[in-house]
Amino acid sequence: MSLHLEIISPQEILYNEEVDLVIFPGIEGDFGILKKHMPLLTYLRMGIIYLYKEKKLINSFLVNGGIVEVSKDSCTLLTEDIVDTKNYKPDDINENVTKLKSKLVSKFYYS
Repeated sequence: MSLHLEIISPQEILYNEEVDLVIFPGIEGDFGILKKHMPLLTYLRMGIIYLYKEKKLINSFLVNGGIVEVSKDSCTLLTEDIVDTKNYKPDDINENVTKLKSKLVSKFYYS
C-alpha cells in the first residue's frame, strides 16, 4: 500500500514520491498518515517529518511549520521553511535568521 506524498516550498518541489507512512509534527502532537486516510487539513509546528517505505525510514526533513492536506491516496505539505535533515547546518540557519530579523527591524512597513 502506497501513499503519494508531495512536499512543496515556494522555491521547489522537495519530494514527489510514493511512501508507505509519513509522520508529521502536528500542533497538538505527532500524527501518522497511511494510504486511505480520511480527508484532513491541518497545521504543523516546528519538528521532524519521517518518511517510511517497506518498514524502513527512508528520509527525514526538518520543517518550521506548514499546512498538510490529506485525501484518499495522497498527501501534500505546503511549507516555506524546510530542509533535509542530512543537509541541516545550525550555524547557517541561525545566521540567516539573524540577518532576516535585522532587515525586518531596520524598516517598518506599517508605521
